[in-house]
Amino acid sequence: MSILTEFESTILYIVVSALLSGLLGVLISNWDHKRNEIKRMKLRVLQQLMGNRSDVNGKAFLEALNQVAVVFHDSEEVITALKSVHEDVMSPNRSPNLSRQKLLALFKAMFKNLNIKTEPLTDNFFLTAFMPRESQSS
Repeated sequence: MSILTEFESTILYIVVSALLSGLLGVLISNWDHKRNEIKRMKLRVLQQLMGNRSDVNGKAFLEALNQVAVVFHDSEEVITALKSVHEDVMSPNRSPNLSRQKLLALFKAMFKNLNIKTEPLTDNFFLTAFMPRESQSS
């Protein structure tokens, strides 16, 4: 004699399936939300860097640069490029051209991490901010 009747087994199967699918749905939803929130934070930092690249010594640019290590902690390529920029900034023998190359490498690593295509853009685009001609001559 079976412990559960066929009807009871069917009901138990439905209840267990409903509970597991609900739990799985919540887990997937939380995982997706966390992933999207991390991407949003990364984009915000990159936007702040790119938006303030005309003044790499300015407060907004440096604040964003200081956030990179935290926000992009999961990207070895970005962290390596950031470390290179930091070493350059701390070096007493800084070369402006080398500094620009290291900053360029950081920008490109961040774009790559976020799967943002950069092919049509030149290296100069990343390092030269938009400014009206009058501002450039003064």
